[in-house]
Amino acid sequence: MKKIVFVVLIMFSGTVFSQEINRIIVDPDLKSDILIGRCNREGLNLPPFATFFKEFYAKYSPDENIIKQLKKKTGDVKILIVLGTWCDDSREQVPAFFKVLDGLKISDSKLEIISVNRKKTAGDVDIAGLNIERVPTFIFYRNNREIGRIVEKPSSTLEKSMLLILSQE
Repeated sequence: MKKIVFVVLIMFSGTVFSQEINRIIVDPDLKSDILIGRCNREGLNLPPFATFFKEFYAKYSPDENIIKQLKKKTGDVKILIVLGTWCDDSREQVPAFFKVLDGLKISDSKLEIISVNRKKTAGDVDIAGLNIERVPTFIFYRNNREIGRIVEKPSSTLEKSMLLILSQE
């Protein structure tokens, strides 16, 4: 438990040390570009990732009634997104998730994004303690404690799943 709390504190400390952000590498298995390690929205809007990001962001229409309910529950929440730019579920769900976050006006300071390869490693970012098995994984924290996750695809919609998680506490 102490290890997980320490990992969370490091992730949200705002200090990235010498780690490069939005690092693009050629995945040796896929023979194509992927993001690896820490990234942000700007990285997801770089070629070749911008094509899927813009397409799925434009397609998603969050339920405004759920967004209104969520706004009351997101004040002290921090979110970690672990994704793979090579993954179809990440390509679809991450832009949709950003559309929800934009509707909620969630600050970038409350968000951490880590991109992994097909082996679920993130370059020089150690994510072993996060138990990531499938991507995308959206992890929600309150008071530096995990309160829930959405893995791959939500059971209904992203915003409904978020409301269910954030209403538990």
